[in-house]
Amino acid sequence: MKKLLFVLAAVTAVSVITGCESSPDTQADRARERALNALKPYKTEPAQRPSWIDNVPHTKTELVFVGLSTKWATEAEAKDKAQENGRNQLVKYYGTLITAQGRTAKATYGISSDVFAPQQVSQELEEYVAKSLSKKLAAYSFYVESYLTKDMEESHIAYALMKIDKSDANKAMEEYCDDKADDARKKAAAEKDAERKKQLEKAADFFGGQLKSSLTE
Repeated sequence: MKKLLFVLAAVTAVSVITGCESSPDTQADRARERALNALKPYKTEPAQRPSWIDNVPHTKTELVFVGLSTKWATEAEAKDKAQENGRNQLVKYYGTLITAQGRTAKATYGISSDVFAPQQVSQELEEYVAKSLSKKLAAYSFYVESYLTKDMEESHIAYALMKIDKSDANKAMEEYCDDKADDARKKAAAEKDAERKKQLEKAADFFGGQLKSSLTE
């Protein structure tokens, strides 16, 4: 009996010593595991990553954008931010188009910078799109990745598949270009200086012609 008690005591002592010795390693392993888990989602919704995230679908009848959020505490916040990002992409899409057209405006129409300033017009168009068109850009699908931080708190990244009918977009662009062309014509009609009058008439032709055509393709 004494021999058995001695063996049990020895085993217990070894276990305690071993446990104490391995505790720091175990803690470090757990810390590493938590850090690695924070880098990859522990769940996704839906389970399979949609193809539209990496290959944005293009159609003849729609403009399509994929909005992306950063990490947020709730899924709802992540989805909202993904949609906001998609709307910003729509705004920048038209801003980039008009900037590119502005670079050729001088060569094609001989318009001076004081009559047509590409950066200013680009900013005006972006503001117009943000107010009148971005609200029509709708989210058709979401993909959400959920993560656990090192402190075991949840965070979420969302992707939003967003679309707008080209007919709606083209109508808005036509209205914008027609308004800009009409404004240039009115200024030309009231202008006393012959050269500036000619420049304003060229700007009106540009807005109602080349620019309108490029924005509604």
